[in-house]
Amino acid sequence: MNSVADRIAEIRERQVGNTGKRALVLEGPDDVDAFRIFLSRQFPAWEMTWILAEAGSKKRVQDILKAEPDWFGLVDRDEWTQDEVTRSLEAATNLMVLPRFCLESYLIDPDELWEAFPEKQRLKLPGGVAALRGALFAAKVNWVRHAALWHEINPLWGKLRALGFKEGVLDSTKVPDDAALLAALKAWHDFLDAQRIFTSFQARQAELLALDDSTLCARWLYAKAFYPQVVHRELDKLLGQKPARERRLAILKTRPLPDDLIPVWQRLGLMP
Repeated sequence: MNSVADRIAEIRERQVGNTGKRALVLEGPDDVDAFRIFLSRQFPAWEMTWILAEAGSKKRVQDILKAEPDWFGLVDRDEWTQDEVTRSLEAATNLMVLPRFCLESYLIDPDELWEAFPEKQRLKLPGGVAALRGALFAAKVNWVRHAALWHEINPLWGKLRALGFKEGVLDSTKVPDDAALLAALKAWHDFLDAQRIFTSFQARQAELLALDDSTLCARWLYAKAFYPQVVHRELDKLLGQKPARERRLAILKTRPLPDDLIPVWQRLGLMP
C-alpha cells in the first residue's frame, strides 16, 4: 500500500484537482458507495463542494486528516471503546465517528429493512415485518452473546498493551531486572483475572438482552458479520437470490434516510 503522502497526492490529483472541493475521507470502498447514495438522495448538489475518498483503514483516515486539516474524515465505531472515541475526536477535530457500530448496521434493522422493501417484495412476506424479524432473529440469543463477548474481550488487548505488554519487558535498551519483570508479569496476571472478566461479560450480556431491537442493531450487534451471515442469506431465501453487493446497494437506495447522520451533514455544511 502506498504511503499516506502518496494517497493524499492521488486524491488531490485525481479527484480534487483545481475544483476547490474538499474531501470527506472514508475507510473503504463500501463506505464510499454508501455515502455517495445517502448524499445523492438528500443533497443533489453535494458534489459541487465535496468529493469522497477512500483511505484504506481507520488509521489511514486519521493520518490523512492530520496532514489535511481542511478535510473531514468519518470512521466506523466498531472496535473503539467510548474512551477511544473520545480521545480520537479530541486529537483530530476534523474526525467524525459513525453513530452506529459500523456501516453494515444500516442494513440489519428489520423495521428499516421493511421500509426499504418495495410492495412486490413485501407481498412475499405475508407475515409482514414480524415475519421478517422472526427470520432475522431466529438465533438472536447467540448473536447477543457474541456482541457481549466482542465488547468485553476486544478492548482487553489495548488495555493490556497500556500495561506494557509486551514491549515493556522486551526493550533491549531497558532490560528489566527480576523485580521489575515479576511486577510486570503480576500486573498482566491481575488484569486478566478470569472471574472478573467473566462476571463483566455476563452483566454485559444481560444488559444487551434487555435492549430493544433497534438499539441492539444500531450499536451492539457485530453487523460486519450479521449482515452477510444472516440478513443477506435470509433475504436470499425470502425474496430470491441477488448478488451481495447488489442487494446492499439496493437497500441503501430505498431504506429511510438515517436521522442519526444529520450531525455529519451539518459538519459538512450541507444543512443548518
